[in-house]
Amino acid sequence: MAIFSSLAGFFNRNKRRIFITSAVTFSIYLLVNEFVIKKFRNYQNALRQELMFKQQIKQRFIQTQHDCYYTILALLPVLAHPIIEALPVELITQALRLKKGQQLQLQLQQQQQQQPQQPPQQQQSSIGNSNTELTVDNLNALENNNSGSSNNNNMDNNSTNPESRLSFYMNKSKLELWNLLKIKTITRSLTLIYSISGLLLITRLQLNILARRSYLESAILMAGVKSTSNHEMDPHENYIIEQSYLSLSWWLLNKGWQNISSLIEAIVVKNFEKITPKTELGIADFENILASIINEINTNNRELILTNLFPINYPDLLETVLNTNPDLIHHLDIPDSNLTKLINETNSIILDDNLYLFNLFNTLVSTNLQTLTTNLSINLGNTSNSLVMSGTLPEQQHQFSQSQQKITEIPNQSYKLATFLAQLSVQNGIMVNNNEITESEAEDEEVGEQTEIENILNSLNGFQSAPAVANELGGNVYINTLNGVEQLEDFSASVYSNFE
Repeated sequence: MAIFSSLAGFFNRNKRRIFITSAVTFSIYLLVNEFVIKKFRNYQNALRQELMFKQQIKQRFIQTQHDCYYTILALLPVLAHPIIEALPVELITQALRLKKGQQLQLQLQQQQQQQPQQPPQQQQSSIGNSNTELTVDNLNALENNNSGSSNNNNMDNNSTNPESRLSFYMNKSKLELWNLLKIKTITRSLTLIYSISGLLLITRLQLNILARRSYLESAILMAGVKSTSNHEMDPHENYIIEQSYLSLSWWLLNKGWQNISSLIEAIVVKNFEKITPKTELGIADFENILASIINEINTNNRELILTNLFPINYPDLLETVLNTNPDLIHHLDIPDSNLTKLINETNSIILDDNLYLFNLFNTLVSTNLQTLTTNLSINLGNTSNSLVMSGTLPEQQHQFSQSQQKITEIPNQSYKLATFLAQLSVQNGIMVNNNEITESEAEDEEVGEQTEIENILNSLNGFQSAPAVANELGGNVYINTLNGVEQLEDFSASVYSNFE
């Protein structure tokens, strides 16, 4: 009892101090819990949310680039068809083959008149010898051709009747046909290189602008911030505007490539005027000629190229919208409409004074040229054709670069220009192929030891666009290589992350 009495006395004597100490301790605990622990927890939650948002941005960015990849594959047949029609290499080779057949038939008739009793086996042997002599005669005659094909371009390309178009070429001499074949094949290759590079670049630009815009709208909605605009846009109307904005690639797909192709053809004629199909060139020599053509185009025609990649000029924009979505034509006259804002932002990036986009476009064109010459080296060097015919995904670019280094060690052996034309026909088919190429298809496209005309014809047999189905495990080596260009990824990231 003495202990309890002493404790009670101590409590009574220090009651005031105990109450004050307890109150202060409890207050300190509340303050620590409220302002320190809760603040720390809030900081953790904010950090976790920020990391989640960053991961979400990263995932959306990656998905946008994948969407761009599949969009390009889907648009390849749309891009390729008019280019093939306007540069009818197939019709020219068909005319050459028919003319060769006519000459063989005429020689056979002459032989039958001179030797009416000649056995059938000897007749067949004579045909074979004439076939060989015909090829030699063709190439020898081409050596004497000192004029370009500037006078051979008066054909009405609007004619859709294959028979009438074929008859147009049948009225030309073999020298003229060989000259046309040379110019049209090289022009087609460079036109595809420029058009594919431009389409990929513009599609990347458009999709990243829309992806950033969509992310900002969703982020504002999640944050619960009310829109500062007077009214919110209807989702369906917003979808229509975005689709109309994406459809502006119609200009490049239908008009732009034609203007670029006309420019390319004029320069090709000038550079290949004195080079006949029998002229022997090394792969490096052939690449240097193509590189000089590209350099001349890019040096003196920057404005022309940019205005044909995207409808920058108002008349071109008006024509594009009228052909894609005429119901939205009135949006072009409203300065603050969403469609106008998207177009203005795109134009500002394209026409930037630092020439970043134009320089990037030149990089893509050069990359396509390197891929082309690499594949030519593989085919002409009798090397395995698996790399040429199979796709290389962006993550496989390091291995592809190593392969390129090995290829450059191949001696610069000389080949006839006609051989290059045959291989260009093969590569043109690969450029516009939007599906994985199997090994059996690759073997079917290999060029055998035949005459130059037959080589080109066999190559063109495989020039058919595959269905619009992309396989990420294979695909188009040209598109996949472009996707791996580091500058293109940096450009896409800068557009996507521009949250001004």
